[in-house]
Order: sequence, then C-alpha cells, then structure tokens
Amino acid sequence: MSDDGSAGGSNDPMFKRIEGGGTAYDHPVDGKVLIGSMDEPGIYVEAQYNPKELEIAKTVPWSKVNEANKSNQKAEQSQGIHLEFTGAEGRSLSLELLFDQAEVKGGSVAPIIEKLEKLASVRKPGNPKEEFKRPHRCMVVWGKVVSMSCVIDSLSVKYTMFSPSGVPVRATAVVKLKEADVVSAAKKKK
Repeated sequence: MSDDGSAGGSNDPMFKRIEGGGTAYDHPVDGKVLIGSMDEPGIYVEAQYNPKELEIAKTVPWSKVNEANKSNQKAEQSQGIHLEFTGAEGRSLSLELLFDQAEVKGGSVAPIIEKLEKLASVRKPGNPKEEFKRPHRCMVVWGKVVSMSCVIDSLSVKYTMFSPSGVPVRATAVVKLKEADVVSAAKKKK
C-alpha cells in the first residue's frame, strides 16, 4: 500500500516485465499477495492483509470410452472401466482479500477495488487490436507458495463499512483466478 492508501500506481512498477514474457515480484517488503497486470505492469493490487486461507484446485479431465463399458459383454471379453485423458487444464485459485481504510483520515477502499475491476474488465472496448479486446492477463504472487500467470475468472466485492459521508472504507473481495499462459479474445463468428 502506498502512503495515500491506494494499492499501487502507474508510476510504481512493482511488476517488472522480464525477457521471455514473464514478470517478477519486485517488492522488497513482507510478501503479501499481489495481483498485477502482465499487459500493463503498473496496474496491480497488493493485499492489505494476507488471506487466512488459499484454495488452489486442479481439474484433470477424463472421459469414459463407450466401447469398453458395455454391460452386455461377457466377463472374459470385458476390459472393465476405461477412461481416456482429454487434455490438460490449468489450476484455479480462490482467495478472499480484506481492505480496510477506516482508520485512515479521508481513506477509501474505492481506488483499490477500481484496480481489481480494471484487471477483470476488457482493456479498451472498441479498440480494433485483439490484445485490447480482452481483460488483462495477470500474475498472482504470494511468497514462494504461489506464482501463477492467470486471468481473473470472477470478482465479487462486499462493502462492509462506510464513512458518515457514504465513502466505502472497508470491503472484502473474493477473487477467483484461472491459470493461463496465453490469452486471446474470441473471434466474432460471421
């Protein structure tokens, strides 16, 4: 968090582009969860508090091979249950982040939430270039446990406290991320 209560800024390259298309966590402090754009490294959000838990899931897709599972085959001819691996899938990660600016004079969680929403939104709607027709490709980093190239699959924000003037000063964001090394926007069907 910067001194003004915001989580990063365009002049603070916490994520640096590395040759070969990766990014690096370039922050010398305490190892908080960080989600940042690989398309625009100046856009990132650092957790104010690390989540109490982190869920990483990996689906391994298998499908039934119909020929092998016929129940009317004689026992000697049956191969038993036959499954076929249908392709690799990336990991998914789900975490809950708490942001609290209640004790900061003039504080607001709105700029932090805006950055998360920006990471989850189409970069430049209406731009003819393919790279701008999709949301940001991101990197999530948390110490030595997590380092994953990803996209935001879903974002849910609950505002839990407001100042007397109606400014949101506390919020919880549930961020679901999906591993992705290459991303693109779907082509329009003609």
